[in-house]
Amino acid sequence: MAKPLIGISCGLEPVRGQLALPIEYAEALAAAGALPVLIPPLADLRSAKAYCRGLDGVILSGGPDIRASRYGQANHSAMTILPARREDWDLALAQELLAHSSKPLMGICLGCQEMNVAAGGTLYRHIPDDMPAALEHRRTRPPAETWHDVELVADTLLYSLLGSTSIRCNSSHHQAVGRLAVPFQAIAHSSDGVIEAFTLREAGGRFLLALQWHPERIWQQPYQLKLFQALVAAC
Repeated sequence: MAKPLIGISCGLEPVRGQLALPIEYAEALAAAGALPVLIPPLADLRSAKAYCRGLDGVILSGGPDIRASRYGQANHSAMTILPARREDWDLALAQELLAHSSKPLMGICLGCQEMNVAAGGTLYRHIPDDMPAALEHRRTRPPAETWHDVELVADTLLYSLLGSTSIRCNSSHHQAVGRLAVPFQAIAHSSDGVIEAFTLREAGGRFLLALQWHPERIWQQPYQLKLFQALVAAC
């Protein structure tokens, strides 16, 4: 049986004109049985449709912050803004995947946030200010991870995949989903109420999973590898 082709959106280093993507994304997909394909942020946004047609599935990867004007707010001083070319491309790709495709889709960290913004939702711009009582979600001492528990909603996609009500996850973000877009349903939270995962409210058989943590960095853990295996199986 042929391995599915799963695309991964790439970061961009505009000064050097180079693509940027941690190798762990590709390693996790390969370990799960897929062939990873890098998706560069192209200037011609119409190419997003061709990628959606040509690939078996897509991962929207992590990265810096979406301009807050995309969801009706002003930038926060703690934000690091995406290069405009990547932001335009990623959101065009996310909108195409959400509105005109039924291909399996996973969003990780920034990718999770892009899916929500592309569908009309908002973000908390900086958790320490917008949610003062929140846990520490940032990766404060790289390469060491920040860890916390994630509670899974029973009888939802994540619960059915993992068979558990709680898992230990890494955390590396200072923003989070604010108002969840209408098509989506929250399926996991941290103890402070931050949405850690969502899926389609009415999936109609489609695999869509948005994750606020970084399973690719810890894919060797059985729970985390299962997420990529589920994406591959759906493809």
